[in-house]
Amino acid sequence: MAQPEPNILQLAKQGNPKAIATIINRQLEPKGIIAQVDLKDNCLQILIEAIQLPPQHIIVEYFRKSFTNLDATAIKTIKVYAKRPGEVFFDWHELFDLVEAPGQELLKMAKSGDIQSITIVINQCLKNQGIIAKVNLKDSCLRVMLEAQEAINQELIVPILINQLEKLTIESINKLIVYGKQTNEEFPGWHQEINYNLLTNNSEKTVESLALVSIKETEAKDIINVSLSQIENIDSVKLSNYLYYEFLQNRIYEPLSVRFKAEEEENKIHGIVNAFNISTLQEDIKLSIRQIEKQIVRTLEDKFCITLDINQVERIFYDISNYRFSNLKNAIKQMETAIQEVLNFNFPEETNELKAFFKGAVEGAVDGLTGRIKFTEVIVGGVIGNLIIPGLGGVIGGAVGGWFAGNKEQKRMEEIINKYDIAKTKLNEEFKILFQNCYEDISKLINSLYKINLIKYQYLIQAEELNRQGIESKNIKNLIEAIHCYDKAISLNPHYYGAWCNKGWALVLLGKYEEAIHAFDESLKINSELIMPLESKIMLLGYRLEQHETVLLLCNNAISKGYNTFNILSAKSFSLYKLERYQEAIEICDIAISIYSSSLEIYQFFIQKAACMIWMEDSELALENLKEAITLNPEKSQEIIKVSPSFENLKNDERFIALMESSVGVDYSNLNKLLAENKWKEADIETAKLMCLAVTNHDKRLNIIVKDARAYTELNNERIVKIPAIDLNTIDKLWLNCSKGKFGFSVQKEIYQNLGGTKEFNGEIRDKFGVSVGWRTRNNNGNYFWRNSDDCHYYIDIDIALRGHLPSCLWAGINDDWFENRRERLITLFYHLQANGIGNISKQ
Repeated sequence: MAQPEPNILQLAKQGNPKAIATIINRQLEPKGIIAQVDLKDNCLQILIEAIQLPPQHIIVEYFRKSFTNLDATAIKTIKVYAKRPGEVFFDWHELFDLVEAPGQELLKMAKSGDIQSITIVINQCLKNQGIIAKVNLKDSCLRVMLEAQEAINQELIVPILINQLEKLTIESINKLIVYGKQTNEEFPGWHQEINYNLLTNNSEKTVESLALVSIKETEAKDIINVSLSQIENIDSVKLSNYLYYEFLQNRIYEPLSVRFKAEEEENKIHGIVNAFNISTLQEDIKLSIRQIEKQIVRTLEDKFCITLDINQVERIFYDISNYRFSNLKNAIKQMETAIQEVLNFNFPEETNELKAFFKGAVEGAVDGLTGRIKFTEVIVGGVIGNLIIPGLGGVIGGAVGGWFAGNKEQKRMEEIINKYDIAKTKLNEEFKILFQNCYEDISKLINSLYKINLIKYQYLIQAEELNRQGIESKNIKNLIEAIHCYDKAISLNPHYYGAWCNKGWALVLLGKYEEAIHAFDESLKINSELIMPLESKIMLLGYRLEQHETVLLLCNNAISKGYNTFNILSAKSFSLYKLERYQEAIEICDIAISIYSSSLEIYQFFIQKAACMIWMEDSELALENLKEAITLNPEKSQEIIKVSPSFENLKNDERFIALMESSVGVDYSNLNKLLAENKWKEADIETAKLMCLAVTNHDKRLNIIVKDARAYTELNNERIVKIPAIDLNTIDKLWLNCSKGKFGFSVQKEIYQNLGGTKEFNGEIRDKFGVSVGWRTRNNNGNYFWRNSDDCHYYIDIDIALRGHLPSCLWAGINDDWFENRRERLITLFYHLQANGIGNISKQ
């Protein structure tokens, strides 16, 4: 009788290149990788080609483990080459020796029936479960006693044990009995009997553990998937974060994010609650779950080479959608009732606070839901599931009373708002439970198939809470506590890149720049496509550590990938400037200005251009760019320009002085001329006019409607605080300089406060102040009276003038007994001066 031809596995073990190539390509071709194989002098040469080559260390480790377990005596060394199709040269190549896999002797002894070896192998596969196994073999029956501190999940653990024993194929065993009990309990909580012969006959004994090869074509798909999961060397932490944040959270909360965005577009309460579209929410949630069912199998296989059986996934979500959906369904009905009551009620007044209450997202929440994160405050992770703020009831009651005090329907209004708050809080909680169920059930499935322990749901939640606490501590400048919170969050979830970023910024504030860069780098290791930690690192290297060549390399690399963000362009232009490459810096500024023309921060690039032009000795263009910057953002621009050494040579230029005197385009040259000529009355009138003009221009810039198209004619308390600090300082300094320190707002403020004056009105101090500055005087009968608006002393000889007599209060309006009636306005001006650090105060 003729001997059967050797199968493909046997040929591969003999070192047949074609057999090896066939087996490898079965697994790699679906991933877009083609392999060619040759064997020379016991060296197996493998050439792989792919448009997107896998990382070198992953593919090398795959071949190392696979051929070690193949036990092909003809192969001693392996040389792997990798290149892209059509290319002549290789991207990389690596040579390594083939050695016997560690533990092979132990497995051989276990397969022979050695009870001690079997015990070791079983305990190795269960060590991550916190379970200790005791093993006994008698009369061809293998008995396994499993013990743990907590009750052992039979459905979870028995398949893991069976999977390991399948690989051993112990010939001396025909029956298996597994017991499960808690430590210190006398009797097991359960037991299960299994026919070991049937178990081992269901799979080919020749299939090795890493499933490099397979005899049966019907088993090829499963073998390929198991093998590739080994190739990837799956990072359970990375997988946990992907499932939690990027996949499940985005999809489960999508029905809410759409509604939040719709709410933000509405300005009336009824429109806001209508936009929530509660009638279709249940169906939208079911649709999201169906989409998860369809996408999760393909997504996990593509990203992690993990294969989930579609039937198992469908069973999970069928259970969630049908048997565990009732509470969420009830929450939707409760929300529907609350919305209807809101729609049936006519709110007598719709304040911004009340409208904000009905909108489901706090400021910035919609941006978080759609994946955009503010640069200044990173709360990555938890930006979705925790956005609907539970417990909004804190604003109900007293707040409603404040909004609608005295309204006869106030009680009914409070009931409606309270019911709406409870309903939305309940809906939020049920969404969280839905999300938790999905994450935990998928985690259990992955664990049962691949023995991968994902991060527990409660640990991820705790990490988010610790990150939030860290942000709160940072906001109150408790940076050490903030970093402690971030570190605890990272210990629970090492891939929590938001906590890494936040830690980095806390370290920046502490001046620990190198440690901060390490934190930003850790965040980028987790996700290299994150822009915020990259921007943070670049700006820190440029603005603090002055590593400008490194900054340029990082910026160029980022821009080549399409990350030409505001901050990256800003950092690049600054580093070019510091390296004295002025023309290149200007070109980057021009690019940024064209891209971000609508940004409120674009003034920075005009200042940067001006600084470059100063060093290029072009003062005219420098002044033009400074003027443009001040027009766009007067106060911030002037603040930067004032302290910049680049503009030191311009400080005596009249055009530069004029630019720096006002943040709203007011010309103070005439006031300066009048004061220099000691024309005190004309200067007093001009001061009142210019103060009103400054507030007018301020409001026009903010598109606030000014009733008088020319200017305000007087300033009340609300308008006084709008006088830009730079303009107020300019007026005060002009009076001080031209009066030898006798006149000016800061002089009046000092006199008032030295008399004990505060923000609170005090008649006695008011009168003393009036006498001190000469605004309150005696008549011929010796009685005190307050001067009228046209009755100030405009001394020709300033030496005899009373200190603080000018400027008068004409800016507060022409009115008899003007200080008596307008005293609150003057006090408001004094404290506006103090708030902006204008004038020296000798006594607070």
